Amino acid sequence: MVGTSRRRSSRDRVTGAEVAEAAGVSTSVVSLVLNGKDAGRANQATRDRVLAAARELGYRIDGRGQSLATGQTGIIGFIAPDNTTPFFASLQHGLLSRLNPEYHLLTVVTDLGQAVTSESIERMLRLGPDAIIVFALGTDDLSALRPDCPVLVLDSPGSEPHFPRIDLDVSAGARTLGRHLASHGHRHLAYLDGNTGSQSMEVRRRALLSAFRRGSPEARTTVARCAIDAAVARATVAAHWPTWKDAGVTAIACGSDLQAFGAIAALRDVGVAVPRDVSVTGADDQPLSTVIEPNLTTVRLPSRLLGELAATQVRGILNGEPAQALPTVLPTEVVFRDSTGAAPTR
Repeated sequence: MVGTSRRRSSRDRVTGAEVAEAAGVSTSVVSLVLNGKDAGRANQATRDRVLAAARELGYRIDGRGQSLATGQTGIIGFIAPDNTTPFFASLQHGLLSRLNPEYHLLTVVTDLGQAVTSESIERMLRLGPDAIIVFALGTDDLSALRPDCPVLVLDSPGSEPHFPRIDLDVSAGARTLGRHLASHGHRHLAYLDGNTGSQSMEVRRRALLSAFRRGSPEARTTVARCAIDAAVARATVAAHWPTWKDAGVTAIACGSDLQAFGAIAALRDVGVAVPRDVSVTGADDQPLSTVIEPNLTTVRLPSRLLGELAATQVRGILNGEPAQALPTVLPTEVVFRDSTGAAPTR
């Protein structure tokens, strides 16, 4: 009966037979209850007795043995260049809302916040997940990759068509920002890009600069790169500002909101007013974008929806549904706020 557990060393492993003996049931009943398959096969009193015995004895399901028997680990791998920002928190909430309780999410962050490479995927494959979700692929050639589980790629526009994909329409939002700045009389734009090497960041930069140049025959652009970090962006803009000021830069477009926060702080440090002297834009629409002064003009990305759709698609593939042949593209939205305005007259 429960309550007669013996003292054991840390290297002992409680068996299902011991749980069955303590609960007064068969080992098959213990297996059903502890694997969540007892519905209609064991009454509530029996279930409670088995769970109480397992807790008291310190029983743990052998995940390795279970995965060998079923061919599944119950783990979905998620590889991303970051997991600390509100964007990634929202994305992961979306994933978890559609994966739990059947699957657990194993998140791996790439080295130094860099884009996901084929090596990153290979390392995850060694852990034996049931599927892998990849955010922000780099420019690696993945044709040699032979994964033994489904792989779903997120926010990697222009990537090779080896895997099903869900993209964010970052180019549309970037083009709108480029046209917005040109239409407000800006003629020299500095673009602060991320140095992650992801295809999404590259698409954002190309689309915004192209739209800005088309908006004005006199347009000039310059590009700097730094980590997607507010403090690093602040230092980067501070280092470039003397040159940018002499060149007549009146707008700074950033590849992310975090970089835009740093840019605004750097300009404030030297007495440059935003947007009176210089306009600043971001991308992501993080919660702080509506709190900082001035509020940030940016591109809103549907991060939670992206996670929900990714989890739903992965579950479908694991259940035998065919993967979508063409990438799903989620729309983005430009939010115009106080950080952009008319170019100053010189």
